[in-house]
Amino acid sequence: MIRLIGSELFKLRKRLMTRVLLFVLMGILILIPFLLLAISNAVGASGIGGSGDGARINALLGLSSALPFSFSLMASFGSVLAIILAASSIGNEYNWKTIRTALISSESRFKFLTAKLISLAILVFIGLLAGVVVSFLTSLVTNALGHYAFDFSFATGSYVWAQFLQFWRTFFIIVPFSLLGFMMAIVGRSAMPGIATGIGVYFLEGIITTFMTLAGGWIAKVPFYLMTANANAITALNNLPQGFRGGGGSGTGTSALENLPTAGHAFLILSIYAVIFMFLAYYLFKKRDVTG
Repeated sequence: MIRLIGSELFKLRKRLMTRVLLFVLMGILILIPFLLLAISNAVGASGIGGSGDGARINALLGLSSALPFSFSLMASFGSVLAIILAASSIGNEYNWKTIRTALISSESRFKFLTAKLISLAILVFIGLLAGVVVSFLTSLVTNALGHYAFDFSFATGSYVWAQFLQFWRTFFIIVPFSLLGFMMAIVGRSAMPGIATGIGVYFLEGIITTFMTLAGGWIAKVPFYLMTANANAITALNNLPQGFRGGGGSGTGTSALENLPTAGHAFLILSIYAVIFMFLAYYLFKKRDVTG
């Protein structure tokens, strides 16, 4: 198994796509704080239309909000990039006609698929760590450019523990969406079905969830059993200003946050989805004939 994991990590590291996805994530984590800084300087503390949005943006650019905000961004944009990585890792084996050769050199299909999933988890973990470092360094630059105080008094033990928990919550949010893309790549025997389905569900669910919430009644409770609303509920545990606590799919405002499921419910539902997607991936990969 160790040999298989090492082989999968080597293949993923050497692929240009893996580096491109990492650079895209880093670019997003750098670009958005600079855009917020520009907006803050343009509108002032009173904000757009005097609503106070400018003050919230200023708070978002503070050092204490750098890590929570980065986790919010990685929960959304990072999930999309992880879907692409997961679907491509197995789908490209079909596209490049290497799936038969890879299975011949593996002890079993189960170990082959497990090695791929473990290597993907390792790369997602490394990507999140890199995102944390880049976000914190970016916050130092934006603080200097915005002439904000370099006050590190917020860095208490409880703050560090909260960010540690949110790191793993963010990782957890990414898992079911990635497994969906991974499973659909196996179903379609190509990377594109996995990428299209994963990203499509990710964004369309957010839109559908918004309309269902507005409909009221029992329909408004349906999103409680979909992935996006539950991902948003976990992301909302970040200590961010109102209006910046959204998670997967479309953004969630204050009114939408009031209709989110509880954190315990969210963890349970996302866990069920993850288990279902993983089970189907293993089952289909084992039972179906491999064609490449």
